[in-house]
Parts: sequence; C-alpha cells; structure tokens
Amino acid sequence: MSQPTIAPRSLEASVKFLSLAMIFAAFSFVLTNSLFWFLGVAVISMFSWMLWHREQWRIFGRLGGVANTLTGLRWLMIIILVGYCQQLHPYLILALGILVLVLDGLDGYYARKYQTTSEFGDVFDKETDAFFVLAYGVIIVVSGLAASWVLLPGLLRYAYVIVLAYVEKPPAPVGYSFRRRFVGMWMMGTLLAPFVLPAWFYIPGLVAAIAMILYSFAVDLRGSWQRGNIPTSVIQ
Repeated sequence: MSQPTIAPRSLEASVKFLSLAMIFAAFSFVLTNSLFWFLGVAVISMFSWMLWHREQWRIFGRLGGVANTLTGLRWLMIIILVGYCQQLHPYLILALGILVLVLDGLDGYYARKYQTTSEFGDVFDKETDAFFVLAYGVIIVVSGLAASWVLLPGLLRYAYVIVLAYVEKPPAPVGYSFRRRFVGMWMMGTLLAPFVLPAWFYIPGLVAAIAMILYSFAVDLRGSWQRGNIPTSVIQ
C-alpha cells in the first residue's frame, strides 16, 4: 500500500527549527544545571512540530499507525527517563534505555509489515533517535558520571542539520552504510555503558564516539559534495 497523497508541510524546514530548539534546550541545561528548561523546551518544541505535521501524522489513522505510535512511545519514555533519572537506579536507567532501543527496531519492522512507511515516519524516527543521544548525555551529566562535554555527540547531529540549512545544493538521501551503522551502534552502547561500567572504560569509549561522529560527518559531506548532493543523515 502506497502512502496516501497529501500536501505535506515542509519537513526539512521544520526539522531545522526542531534542531535549533534542541540545541537551545541543551545549552539551557548547561547554563542552569536544571532539567526544567531542558524538558520544557524539548516537550514544547516536539509537540509543536507534531502539531504542525498533524495531517501527516494522521495519514495511517488517528494514532499515526502502529509504527508512529511506537516511535511516539519511545519519545515519551525518554522524557520520563530524563525527568525521573535522579530517582532511578542506574540499572533501571540501563534497562529502560535498552527497551527504547528495542522499540526502535520494532517501529521500523511494523512500518514495513503494515506498509505504512512515510517520509514523516522516517523523520520522526530519526529525530527520536537524535533526542535519545542528547537526553542520555543529559542523564549522564545529572548522574555525575561525566561533565557537560558528553552532550557533544547529541549536539553534533543537530549542528549537522543546521549546516545543511546553509548549503545551496539540495539534500538527498544516502543509502545504507556499514560505517554509519557502526558509529550509531557504538554511540548508543557508550551512552548506556556509564550505568554499569567504570569511568576508565566508558570515558575513552565516549571520546572515541565523538571522534567517529566527526569523521563520519566529514566523510559524508565530502563525498556528497563531490557527487553533487548532501545526505540528510549521517547515522542510519
């Protein structure tokens, strides 16, 4: 079943707004050392984004279809995790993080199974993934497991989106890449490691993740400029 025809509002433009909002949320947390502004900006910006694209959300039903509902559940779980991270045991934070990643695989599975894939669903999934990286960085800082530099991996992805806003060549999707997949899996793993492993182990892993993300950005940008287009994502 193909995606129903609809006149969509620009996802590209709205994702730029969402990226700016998330960068603002992260810096608000760094400057105030409070979760209030981070959660407030994140919730308001994401709900504003979803309201703006409500027609695309409802293409496959009032709840957006099984896949989009699972993605929305992941996003809500991340918000709750951040809000209650100071009251949760580290092992529970780890377990719930793994559950979020499992649901990440399930939403794509059900989108393909029920033939409800869409551009909106793809963007919603990627934005939730990006928020997971930023949010777990915040949880690590709040838990006293690392300093604010651990937010850099999440900020880099949003900065990449902003960079695309100033690129004259039109963005175009890129295919599967083992490099991007490996970097993404490494990043997720190193964000969960601090809750069960010692600092001497996870700190080098997080530093390596930052280096790999920067390298991945550079490779994709350079290769895409040479081909005459810019990829819309670096970690897939």
